[in-house]
Amino acid sequence: MGKKKDLLYIAWKESFLWEGCPLCFLIEKSIRNSMENFLYENINDPKLREIIRKNNGLCERHFLQLLSFQDLLGISILLEDLTKNVIIPSLKNNVIPQIKQCIFCEKEREYENLYILDLEEILKNSEDFEFWKEKAYSFCIPHKEKIKNSIHQNLWEKMEPILKDKPKKYPEYLYGTFPWKQNHAELFLKKIRILESKKK
Repeated sequence: MGKKKDLLYIAWKESFLWEGCPLCFLIEKSIRNSMENFLYENINDPKLREIIRKNNGLCERHFLQLLSFQDLLGISILLEDLTKNVIIPSLKNNVIPQIKQCIFCEKEREYENLYILDLEEILKNSEDFEFWKEKAYSFCIPHKEKIKNSIHQNLWEKMEPILKDKPKKYPEYLYGTFPWKQNHAELFLKKIRILESKKK
């Protein structure tokens, strides 16, 4: 790999070793970190709680993922707030509250755009491109389409024939990864560190 050692670069390097879509790995890892910070540090942030109330809560997918942390205190604080300030007032007016915008869906889009932008810079380097070519699994179909429409056409044309022959993880390859219910990245990166230490 190249000499650049910023955090996004290191994250992409790790993701190329993941047995699945590298971009799915990065987004899920980042979302779990965001959820952990939300539950353990920001659950009582009045501005963030106000945003969640205005949006009538979280989407089902991310709320279920939040439950997987088993943080009963954080979840109970969130649910009490939504019940008192969103659900009960809405039902009194004969209205069933609908989710407007989930903060974690928004973060997913932000992470996705950020990582795709950085991917183009990384793969412009011939050494990094060869590392990706040799090590990485294929991107899932949804992410392949987004990458195709986001990066320079010349780079995509160079990547496309290689992607056809790359290993694919099913069913993730077809639909994108399912929300992680545990921090798979933690065990994966620990394994990578052990393997690297054995090489020294």
